[in-house]
Amino acid sequence: MTEPGVDGGSGPAPVVPDGSVPGKPRLAITADFLHKTLSIIDIDELREGGTRADALVGEVDLSMYTPGPMSLNVTPDGKTALVSISGGFLGAFITVPAGPGILLFVDIETRKVTGELDVGDSPMGIAFSKDSKRAFVGLYSENYFAVVDIAAKTFIPVSTGSGFNEELAIDDSGTVGILTYGPSGNAVTFSVADPMGMNGNTLGLTGDAAGAAFFPGSKKAFLMQAPTFLTGNVGGHNVIDASNPASPVASDDIRINAHPTTYPVTAVKARGSIAYPSTANGAVTIVEMKLEGDVAKEVKKVDAGMAGNLAYGITDTPDGKILIAVPGDHYIGVVDLEAGTAFHVPWGQTEAGPTEIKVVPQ
Repeated sequence: MTEPGVDGGSGPAPVVPDGSVPGKPRLAITADFLHKTLSIIDIDELREGGTRADALVGEVDLSMYTPGPMSLNVTPDGKTALVSISGGFLGAFITVPAGPGILLFVDIETRKVTGELDVGDSPMGIAFSKDSKRAFVGLYSENYFAVVDIAAKTFIPVSTGSGFNEELAIDDSGTVGILTYGPSGNAVTFSVADPMGMNGNTLGLTGDAAGAAFFPGSKKAFLMQAPTFLTGNVGGHNVIDASNPASPVASDDIRINAHPTTYPVTAVKARGSIAYPSTANGAVTIVEMKLEGDVAKEVKKVDAGMAGNLAYGITDTPDGKILIAVPGDHYIGVVDLEAGTAFHVPWGQTEAGPTEIKVVPQ
């Protein structure tokens, strides 16, 4: 497998099995929230005993945007970062400066903001179509999610009939998506090709809808529910079959009393699984799950050896590691699921952040 040369040459450059290009740094981007920056980092320089400065290869100054970058994602072609300037639900837990919620378009190569788009109040999670032409954005304080045209920098709203629209995921085939919404723990499923005309929602789920990720190679998503003081619902999870996005089917209804704090979920493509961070008693554990029929089964648990009450950001690397962003304790965690080991890299910031981390596709 090859791709065009990476140093201006016309010849192909080999791509190794983990998807990386030899000689080209494997990059990730963090949203540093109230610090008001994006950090572009070399994943391979995230080392035990190291710091943010050791891995940093570039920074985007967003000091003119309030409250700051909460969430982000990177187009599959690796060219553009879409950034949510928003407090999202974090305003319920910490003091977040008031500011209009907008999306920023950031060119990764030049590290410049190339556009702004007002999609509504409190944009949060972001997912992309496989062709990098459209983004799907949850709006926490609106009753819709936004479908964004990346080139035109315009959007259309797709009604959900509910507020608290938060996180999104799209399956590997790029044909169906899922959006988590509401303190009732439900989700909206939709056709990527026709999100307005072909969508449906789950009913009767409990908890506080949090992260979601499709199990690799399937149209079944792991839907996380966090415990919520808003309704008194306990946490847990469901598996949602979105094969027919107009009629999603929920299974594996797990409710856990005294559930630890859980929120983000990521697919781990290299391992055919999903993973999420669980925080209880001020410590972080990473839980890996695989799909068995219509049920999610725990296959591994890694004591991350890190402090934290909430991990908001999560991503997988091409070689199957997990990176988490823990804003209250200001670090990026690196978890090797295969080895069962973990370490953290201090981010050297005193205000809330980093809140998000995403790998830049090569």
